[in-house]
Amino acid sequence: MTLAILAIVISYLVGSIPFAYIFVRLFKGVDIRKEGSGNVGFTNATRVIGIKLGIIVLLADMGKGILAVLAISKLGMIQPNALAGYMPVLCGFFAIVGHIWTIFLKFHGGKGVATSLGVFIAICPIAGLVSLGVWLIIVAITEYVSVGSIFMCINFCALTFVLNCSYFINNINIWAVRITAILITIIVIFKHTSNIKRLIRGEERKFGRREN
Repeated sequence: MTLAILAIVISYLVGSIPFAYIFVRLFKGVDIRKEGSGNVGFTNATRVIGIKLGIIVLLADMGKGILAVLAISKLGMIQPNALAGYMPVLCGFFAIVGHIWTIFLKFHGGKGVATSLGVFIAICPIAGLVSLGVWLIIVAITEYVSVGSIFMCINFCALTFVLNCSYFINNINIWAVRITAILITIIVIFKHTSNIKRLIRGEERKFGRREN
């Protein structure tokens, strides 16, 4: 059980690495929390430092989720324990928690979308990749990342009730996947409350518009 708890803590710390903050600080010399929307994530980073570096931030944030599910979780399964069958989803979930409430920036992080996508792809590749496709299509049509992000999570959540993700990770508890997907979706929607309000008012900024 000690190793399982250690794996969860490491997942949280890895998820807490604020790549958007680091890249914006390195390449523009400013605090991303004081730029644009103030969000420490891919979309705001793209507005501040451009699409090329923004994509690197996106991939790095996705990588945190993938690493937690596929690698760090194995630490918690070395010794037989009651959490063994839940470790991939627990580690993935806490990586997302770390991204949103990072200990390195006084718990001011991103909205969890990119890291959630990494977790989705690692836990259930087909559902994760289909959800990525949904995100890309909706963002391409509407130009609103917030809308694509919300529907991406809802889509993955729905697909977990159609696909058997245990085919991809041996002995994973499918109901743990489904419940975690629901929790992630609720958190992501909650974190996008301000975006939803701006959408209703017609004030939401479209993707790709860079800060001066």
